Amino acid sequence: MHFVYVDDSGDGNIACFSALIVPADGWRASLDHLLGARRAMRESDGIRVKSEMHATDWNGGKGKLARHPVSKERRAQLFDYFLSAIATLPSAQLINVAVSSAQQERGFNFLLNRINTNMRVAGSQAIIFCDEGKNYDSLRRRMGHFNFIPSAVGHWPDGRSSRNIPIDRILEDIIYRDSAKSIFIQAADACAYALLRRERPIPSKTRYGLDRSFFILEPIMVKRAFRADPYGIVSEVAPPFRTA
Repeated sequence: MHFVYVDDSGDGNIACFSALIVPADGWRASLDHLLGARRAMRESDGIRVKSEMHATDWNGGKGKLARHPVSKERRAQLFDYFLSAIATLPSAQLINVAVSSAQQERGFNFLLNRINTNMRVAGSQAIIFCDEGKNYDSLRRRMGHFNFIPSAVGHWPDGRSSRNIPIDRILEDIIYRDSAKSIFIQAADACAYALLRRERPIPSKTRYGLDRSFFILEPIMVKRAFRADPYGIVSEVAPPFRTA
């Protein structure tokens, strides 16, 4: 059994999704690992352990994180430290999707298919947790019955161009959580934000190196999710601003 934590980040033009996959039998160790990183941030910078790390606000300089002001430069350094903690979670995996903002449901479709395939390869099943605010239940239920996948080579062995492959490894409806109460959803949000800044870097964030933060996560990226991309990012977005 695996728990999958999903969140998204966008800028009005692009929507980035990240799915952080954690084995159920390692969940407690993973929780302690992330909490340990937050406690280290408290020791080094006075950051409250219970302060939500909402990546957009965190790196935008918003919110009172400690008794004293924390500069944007230091916030970016702490953000990268948190990503490093995510990248060293035991047996964790990360699936990433980037689509245009108008295609968010399509992006979530891609994500569900990759999660399902990942679980099939692992011989496991998954329960998905998402941040509150958006609802993909109807999509997930529909894909549990009708999920036509086009052949990568033009046709399946039976000659058809697409095949109905319902997602069968994802259990129950999606569970929606308040991200402020889930460090794992905050972790997924951090991953999605790092992907956003890699796909669409902007000067105000690049000055702190946030366009490169995504690469910290390479150890847990599921690169087979999309073999046409070196990092496995499932994307239909033109990459004119991508960094190498």
